[in-house]
Amino acid sequence: MKGSIGSCGIRGIVLFACLCGGVVGQGEVQRVDEKIDALRADYEQRIEALRNDYEGRLRVLEARVGGLHDELADATASDRDRTLERSITAVLHQDERGLHEPGAVGAPRNALNPTISLVGDFLLVASDRDDSFERLDQFRLRTVELQVAGRIDEYVSYAAYIHLDESDVELEEAVAVWDHGMPDTFTLKGGRYNIDFGLISALHDHHLPFVDKPQVIQEYLGGSLRGTGLELHHRLRLGDHDFVRWSAGTVNMLEGDGHAVFGPSSDEEHGDDGGPEPFGERDLDNFAFTARVMASFETSEHSTLDVGTSVAYAPEVRAFFETPAGPVEFNDLERFVFGSDVMFEWHDPATHRALTLSGEFLLSHGDFAEDLDAPGVPTLMRNVTSVGFYAYAEFALDDHWSVGASGGWYEHAEDSRLDSWDTGVFITYRITPANRLRLEFRHFDDPTEDFWGVMLQWTVTLGAHDHWGHDTHRHQ
Repeated sequence: MKGSIGSCGIRGIVLFACLCGGVVGQGEVQRVDEKIDALRADYEQRIEALRNDYEGRLRVLEARVGGLHDELADATASDRDRTLERSITAVLHQDERGLHEPGAVGAPRNALNPTISLVGDFLLVASDRDDSFERLDQFRLRTVELQVAGRIDEYVSYAAYIHLDESDVELEEAVAVWDHGMPDTFTLKGGRYNIDFGLISALHDHHLPFVDKPQVIQEYLGGSLRGTGLELHHRLRLGDHDFVRWSAGTVNMLEGDGHAVFGPSSDEEHGDDGGPEPFGERDLDNFAFTARVMASFETSEHSTLDVGTSVAYAPEVRAFFETPAGPVEFNDLERFVFGSDVMFEWHDPATHRALTLSGEFLLSHGDFAEDLDAPGVPTLMRNVTSVGFYAYAEFALDDHWSVGASGGWYEHAEDSRLDSWDTGVFITYRITPANRLRLEFRHFDDPTEDFWGVMLQWTVTLGAHDHWGHDTHRHQ
């Protein structure tokens, strides 16, 4: 009815204008009628095409929501938030695709553009350590981390994390995650990433509940255990609220990356070490393999208990060295790390008070070469097994203030006859979710010296900053 009234009205206006001008004949009126009929037919065709398009999108959305309900039933609250965010982004992206088809008009939605954010981690460090001139008793810009993240399409998301400090630029992670369209609750991650090992290793330093990763993590894993490869994740439901999550992956090699202020990785040099040029062929034993299983149990309405086990195994880590005669040779060294962790969390939503109790035990087993005959020539292989642990407790007084304590002990990876331990206390003030202050006191007991350290940390976040697959919600 509206279409006919509108067309009659338009016809009348056109005829009136033409008659007033005195220039319209019968043939001209017929041509005007034909043009109006063609416009009306095109208009009705476009309306029908839009109706069919949106009905199809509604059917797809209904099917996706039905599948999403089953997926959310297996997830914790934080997992549900992330799953909903990814699903909404995917739906928006599907709606966006029509804007780039031939004949389409309009501009892309901002939600589909990459998300760019920055995190700055700034420290004032003091210590009574003898050798402190270069790294301690001064201000330190530990990291400025740039994140670029988004979606490739409704199936795959991506993220890249670039570390910058006063002297280095380093690609920390660059991953693509197939998080929609996989069977059941499977997800597949590929690229360069922090390996899913334990509670702390995969976290970036600014997401930790304290300033540095525990010393045993630095000694056995190098800080963040990292690699380039593939990692498969899956979650299984256990009852109404409990679940099991597992992952398995393979990488070219196990790499450690650390930016600690104190500890074994505090003096780590990043980049090429200038060693001998590698040679020869790779085989399956030169890859490294990782796995993790974690079970989460709801112990009460406001508390959960998580227990997990992690392994990382490299059958043959090829170490190249130069002989006095000149030719480059190599040794294949085995490396194995096992970890077992536990975390208890309680939160009172009425008062915003919270308690976290956590700990992790690690075992390191590996081959090490000693230089005996000449510099740079390993002539003795030693097989060393070492153990260590760390534990911490943190109590949140409200949304802003929390206090905690931590400590750890470990046997040195290359010589289990030597051991070190440390203890510390810390207080955190979250001014806003994007602006945080932390003060930490620590005491260290190493084979060569005992010393203390004080760190004042200021961490700021610009933009939405998250890390896929890491339980960063625990410590933000």
